[in-house]
Amino acid sequence: MPRIDHQAPSETSPARTKPLPPLKEPASRTDRVRDALREAILDGALPPGRPLVERELAELYGVSKTPVREALKQLHSTGLVEINTYQGVSVRQPDETLVRELYTARCAVEPDAVRLASELRGAVAYPEARRALNDAAALIGSGETHGLGTANRRFHRELYTACDNSFLCDFLDRLQDLTAFVAGLGWRLRATFEEEAAEHLAILEAMEQGDAERAEHLTLAHIRKAQRTLSNTLGVEQ
Repeated sequence: MPRIDHQAPSETSPARTKPLPPLKEPASRTDRVRDALREAILDGALPPGRPLVERELAELYGVSKTPVREALKQLHSTGLVEINTYQGVSVRQPDETLVRELYTARCAVEPDAVRLASELRGAVAYPEARRALNDAAALIGSGETHGLGTANRRFHRELYTACDNSFLCDFLDRLQDLTAFVAGLGWRLRATFEEEAAEHLAILEAMEQGDAERAEHLTLAHIRKAQRTLSNTLGVEQ
């Protein structure tokens, strides 16, 4: 029987394996359609209740109906679109129940994740979170709120992912798009982003000072206030 050599090559010997191939274009047609629709929904170009007809979207994006159908399924899993047996697919229509359930879920998990992050890391800088705040401030100052929701979600994510708990982070990540969706709708009805920016800064300062209890308290208060504001705003609109 021939001998099989399991010894790894030494540092001076030539590599026996082929180099890894370079990264290829990551986006499939489905991914590109999904991302385009996601952006349009979050920016308000596709408003709540807007029907999403496969044939029309396929013609618009120059693709077959298959990637459109798959993209809509993925968006449905994030909560951004609704699928009705009789009415087809449409952009989700937020209501009081959605706001209550979404923000109750955040209140139950996000403040704890922020506290854990602060306890774990102590008094340290969070440069990416501060960069997200600066980006948001620049958008507010220019009067251009396009992209503001994304900057705010980046800020929150930089803080809660610092807890290094994959279960908490995965749960909160699943709420990101839906949170940006309802928050963006609320801003279009009543601009509160300057107030929220001040609250974000206070949370970040508590984190950078290593004050876990204060960071948790401020995060919970921030989420609850956002819930009250959205509930009132959507209630008036409806």
